[in-house]
Amino acid sequence: MQHGSSQVRMPTGDPDERGWLKHDEPTGSTPEDLHPGHGAIDHPGGYDVAIVRLNAEADCWAWRVEWPGYRDCVDADVVVVGAGAAGLAAARQVSEAGKRAIVLEARSRIGGRVHTDRGFAGFPVERGAELLHGSSSLSRTLAETAGLTVLPAMSIWRGRVVDGGRVRRLLPWLLPATGRYVRIVRAVRSHGLDPDASLGDLLRGRRAGGRLGRLAVVLANDAGTDLDGLSVRYLARVMANGEETSRQARVAEGYDRLIEYIAEGCSIVRDAPVTAVRWMSDGVQVEADRCYSARRAIITVPLGVLKAGTVRFEPPLPPPKDRAVTELAMHPGMKVLLRFTSRPWPAGASYLLLDDDVPVIWPPHPDAPVLTAFVMGPRAAALRRPPGPVQRVVSALVRVWGERVRRDLVDAQVVDWGADPWTLGGYSSEPPGSGHQRAALAAPCGPLHFAGEATDDIAPGTVSAALRSGRRAAVEAIRSIDAAATR
Repeated sequence: MQHGSSQVRMPTGDPDERGWLKHDEPTGSTPEDLHPGHGAIDHPGGYDVAIVRLNAEADCWAWRVEWPGYRDCVDADVVVVGAGAAGLAAARQVSEAGKRAIVLEARSRIGGRVHTDRGFAGFPVERGAELLHGSSSLSRTLAETAGLTVLPAMSIWRGRVVDGGRVRRLLPWLLPATGRYVRIVRAVRSHGLDPDASLGDLLRGRRAGGRLGRLAVVLANDAGTDLDGLSVRYLARVMANGEETSRQARVAEGYDRLIEYIAEGCSIVRDAPVTAVRWMSDGVQVEADRCYSARRAIITVPLGVLKAGTVRFEPPLPPPKDRAVTELAMHPGMKVLLRFTSRPWPAGASYLLLDDDVPVIWPPHPDAPVLTAFVMGPRAAALRRPPGPVQRVVSALVRVWGERVRRDLVDAQVVDWGADPWTLGGYSSEPPGSGHQRAALAAPCGPLHFAGEATDDIAPGTVSAALRSGRRAAVEAIRSIDAAATR
């Protein structure tokens, strides 16, 4: 076995004898098979590559990466990193195919960015994901299958907008801007616009401010960014998949009940943050609370965690995957939950477009004096500045309803997903020029498969996207395992 001009020593004698190569030495011809596109294995801790003789009677050799504690690994067919919606959907699919899946979750709870709070208001309040998008979306279908109560939410017919300090009905307020909006929609759908232009460029080029500009701010906020961080390509996809992102509903019992339903039968290890994923052509070893060995791994950690390098991949992920992680965006995301003694906003309003600093608020329950402020992207980062998120949101409400808002406030909570070390952002967004990177992020890489809302090209940023991506990655892993078994 040769690599360049260096000779690799082969073991002799006892079948258990190993020939060891340190990480900084040439590793023979097989690493190209183990790690397509990579040369010698490089690990800062200097773990070894073992050439193991499998048969004492024949020249039968295999390569394997080992480190102290390797023999104590827990074995599975698939290790799933992350117990959010994507990871649990993947694990369930793998298990239903008759293979063993182990889910590793860094937190003490499951659900990821689905986190239901039952102590704040006396009914379930969502600290993270809240809505079922679309009447036939995967999240809604599963909620109905689980026997959960699905309630309509955020109807445009019951929407309100603050304009000139007054609260108005949303639809009549939008009518004067409808003609310009339709022309922009037609231009986007006919591909008459540069898909890599930003929504900000589009509006400035058409001098579309005023009411249409306000609506665009809300759209960008919903997409997890601002006008200059949102591509026309994304806008076109939203229009093409209107059913997936409209007709919104919520789970009356709490979104976490859907997560619990999906997790039924899954093998989940909590409080097990993954620090390293070592991958070869025929398997993976994952380092968490202990070692886990599997034929395939499904990586479902949020894009922000991938960007931060919290999980170390050995060898590093190939350049196309690294580019996708770099070019897609993950901005801060924040919810501010407010509870009052009485309700200042109009009865029956399902949501309200507030102002440019706090684009949208809504009551999570129609009859309770509770509000959720939803702020994404650079605006969420701005809310962190003094006097802080609660005072900034309350001040925006005071400008509409007066000082009674401050007087009637009895409790407040800030949910800052950008400060959560296991999320590091709200959800993914597509800066101009990055539209094709979701497919690159989703693509398998040897024994590694990738899932999560950031890998979905239909409705990223939604629970349905996470569920769909988890199922897709599970099918890829199952087929890959089965194909390897027939070779």
